[in-house]
Amino acid sequence: MKCFLLPLCLFTFVFVGCEKEQNTKLLNPYLRFEVNGSPASFSAPDLLNNNYFDCIMKGDTALNITVSKLYQGAGFVIKANGIADGTYALDAGNHAYYTNPKDLRRYSTNEKYTGTITIKRGTFQAKSLLNTLQGTFSFNAMDTATNKTVTVLKGEFLMELTQQ
Repeated sequence: MKCFLLPLCLFTFVFVGCEKEQNTKLLNPYLRFEVNGSPASFSAPDLLNNNYFDCIMKGDTALNITVSKLYQGAGFVIKANGIADGTYALDAGNHAYYTNPKDLRRYSTNEKYTGTITIKRGTFQAKSLLNTLQGTFSFNAMDTATNKTVTVLKGEFLMELTQQ
């Protein structure tokens, strides 16, 4: 009887202690694009390497996206009544920017240097359901202090969306 009791206890501990496997896959956010033909990318927030992702929808009238690492960054500010899936012009009103790590200058869209961003909301199942925003973008931008310009092409992103 003692010989039977030990295996039974081990069996009970092993199977009772095991939790049903959950989908623990995490969202791997990214922002990728080309600047004047050179690739640039940001992936997975990482405080050690100063990678920072922020995607906030304020009501349904403002969307702020900011991504940065060390001295490089990019972002968008979209303002409209009823922001929904679709394509938005990037100009002086809805603007995009790129911060160049080589010259530490911020290049922004304006009336003359414009572009577009296409956004789509979604969800991602991880340990909990996450709201996401993904999209594509391209724009031309200028640094007003130097009048230098950049061309940002082939942009794409995926990140968690926070609602305020």
